[in-house]
Amino acid sequence: MRSTEKKRTIKITLLVFCAIGVFCLIALSVAMFLMLPPTSSEEIVNFEVPIGSSSQKIAKRLVKQNLIRSEHAFRLIVKHRGTGKHLRAGTYALRRNMVLWHIVDEFEKGQVNLVSWTIPEGLTASEIAELWETKGYGTSEAFREAAESDHLLKQFGLQDKSVEGYLFPNTYRFAKGTTAQQVVALMLKEFKQRWTETFNEEARNVGLTKHEVVTLASVIEKEAQVKSERPRIASVFHNRLKKKWRLQADPTVLYALGNPKRLLTKTDLRVDSPYNTYRHRGLPPGPIANPGIDSIIAVLRPEKTDYFYFVAIGEGKHHFSKTLSEHNRTIRKIRHASK
Repeated sequence: MRSTEKKRTIKITLLVFCAIGVFCLIALSVAMFLMLPPTSSEEIVNFEVPIGSSSQKIAKRLVKQNLIRSEHAFRLIVKHRGTGKHLRAGTYALRRNMVLWHIVDEFEKGQVNLVSWTIPEGLTASEIAELWETKGYGTSEAFREAAESDHLLKQFGLQDKSVEGYLFPNTYRFAKGTTAQQVVALMLKEFKQRWTETFNEEARNVGLTKHEVVTLASVIEKEAQVKSERPRIASVFHNRLKKKWRLQADPTVLYALGNPKRLLTKTDLRVDSPYNTYRHRGLPPGPIANPGIDSIIAVLRPEKTDYFYFVAIGEGKHHFSKTLSEHNRTIRKIRHASK
């Protein structure tokens, strides 16, 4: 009797273990199946992860784009690896035949496709904002708001109401989906890295603060088209500042008027604005554009000249004069030649 019950118990136990084994095998097979790609295609898919996306939202979009079989399997792996809170926004190049854990590997690496954005020298913050929108990265309004962010101004130690002058012109690479505020911070960081301790000493040597250097550099950036002329143009403005003369720089008036695309009139030169250097002595209250490194260096290392005037003579070049009479003669020659 006891022997029969013992055999029955062993049999039941074996059946239970077999059932568990079969269940585990089936579960493992299902799990492995869910890990496999939905297709064997080697097509590359640009998969975008928007900023702030949760693993759940990402999983749903992966299923929708037929890159994985199961959103639950994706979320389990992400949770197991602890990747969920570290998924970097951007655009990833994923092959359709990638197994699920390889896709998670890509998200962990954070090797997103980067966009390239070039900012030319001499643009205003507003013009950069328009370029931001034209490129399709976001709205110009969002960029302008970022350029006036109290948080960024405080973070980078800027005293003005805007980051005008400190958006360093360069080519930037960043993930698609990066916010305007993040890119503005990137540009400000680039300026901070370019402005060396040596520049602080050189600024003191020419009697200017960093903000005054950037302000004058922005004027030179708008005036100069030929790189070699920048230090000479800088000498003219330095000479005028030492004499406490008005700078009489047309770009400052244009900035005061909102940068209209036309020539200045005599009426324009009388506009009531602290940026009008025809009416006010000294530098304008702040930068009128975002200068490049050549213009900044020109302010810090101007040519030593006796020039107080310059006028455009064509092809981006200027004629420099020591006296007003010489300057006026040059202007008459240019007008006569153009008739």
